Amino acid sequence: MPERLRRLPLRRQLRAYSDLLDSCIARVLDRLHRENPDFGRDLAIDASDLPACANGQRYLSKNGPQRERFSDPDASWGHRSAVSTRKGGGFYGYKVHAAVCARTDLPVAWQVETAGSHESNYAAPLLDTVKGRGFAAETTTPDMGYDNERVYGECEDRDSRPIIPLRDTPGVKRGDHRPPECDHGTSTFAGSDPSRGASKWCCPTSVCEPERRWVKADRLHPLIPRESKRWKSLYRGRASVEREFGRLKNEWAPLRLRVRGIERVRLHSDLTILAKLASKLGKLRADAQAARFPVATCPSAARGQSPFGAAWSPSG
Repeated sequence: MPERLRRLPLRRQLRAYSDLLDSCIARVLDRLHRENPDFGRDLAIDASDLPACANGQRYLSKNGPQRERFSDPDASWGHRSAVSTRKGGGFYGYKVHAAVCARTDLPVAWQVETAGSHESNYAAPLLDTVKGRGFAAETTTPDMGYDNERVYGECEDRDSRPIIPLRDTPGVKRGDHRPPECDHGTSTFAGSDPSRGASKWCCPTSVCEPERRWVKADRLHPLIPRESKRWKSLYRGRASVEREFGRLKNEWAPLRLRVRGIERVRLHSDLTILAKLASKLGKLRADAQAARFPVATCPSAARGQSPFGAAWSPSG
């Protein structure tokens, strides 16, 4: 590190060498992946609000002049959903977009943007970050706000099956999303072929000719049908991202923000999530060490004596 940067505060040093921080995060995630090979296989994606440490009101006072200078010009107005102790509506600040492992409730990739940006625009960047960190996400489960053809295509292009509920669009109202039918009733799902980009449906009585019918995958007919038990089970895993946002906000204190500017907010979020991941990695290693060398295997400990000798005491 150059001498001129060593005299700067740690926050500015980390921003100047953000690539080193990114590599540190990648190494911690890699170690977690080694501890649990299923880590990052099924993802849940969503965004959560980060209110800014600033006043975003447009007017200086009621019926007064418009505000010309904002204390945090990088923040913007956005919308957040209601929770049990807070009603939904607009807020001024940022959003953290995260891809969380549905099996471990740990974040794999995240990105902080202004509150005015829609979350569906960051599904592809999150999946690219996940892939760049060595994870192969088999499924991606966001909420209904991501339901559009672009997000489906972005997931399939990255070899990850989208698990997204449908919005009440005109096609859904017409029933275009229902399984195909034949003269003998509703066809039965018989598997899908990602390389072909289509799913296979069979006649329920195996009488029709041809017996099998291929349906091209799209928003209304994904490769994992919404009627299947697997789709429903995977979508229940989407709650993992909500749980992780709750833990981060209530236990790891990314809020309330005490910094201004998107670069500082991003650094604050990176350090908070890195601390969470490092703590989890340390716990996994401690549990593995305890399982490998249990206290009961020490003969003196089994007899109730100190393994350090009779003359040893905690005070030395």
